[in-house]
Amino acid sequence: MRAPSSFRLAQDEAGSASVEFALVSIPLITLILGIGSIALMLYTNAALHWAVENSARTAAMNSNATQAQLQTQINNYLHSLGIPNAAVTYSVAAGVVPVAHITATFSRTFTIPMVQPIQVNFSADTYTPQGAAP
Repeated sequence: MRAPSSFRLAQDEAGSASVEFALVSIPLITLILGIGSIALMLYTNAALHWAVENSARTAAMNSNATQAQLQTQINNYLHSLGIPNAAVTYSVAAGVVPVAHITATFSRTFTIPMVQPIQVNFSADTYTPQGAAP
C-alpha cells in the first residue's frame, strides 16, 4: 500500500516549474542588472565626453577662458546628471594657432548584485584651436 503512493509522488511534476524558475531566476536577474550597469557606465562615459566637448567650444570661442571656468562648466553639467565631479586640466600650446587641450577624469564604483563592485576610471580629452577667427 505504501509503494503505490511513493510511486505517484515520484511521478508528480506539479511543482517542477517553480523549482526550475527558482534555479534560473537568480542568474537571469543578475544578467539583467549587469546589462543595466553596463548601460549606465556607457551613459556616464558619453556624458563626460559631451561635457568636455562642450567646454572645448567655450575655449575655442573665448581665448580668455580659464581652467576654473571650464572646470565649473564641466562639473555643473555632470552634477546636473548625478555624476561625480571630474578633475579638469586645461592647457594651451603656443604656436601660429594656439591649441587648447582639455582633459577631465573621475572614478566611479558600480555595484551589481552577487558580483564584486567594479571601479571604473572615466577619462575624456580634446584638442581645439583657441580663440575666435578674426
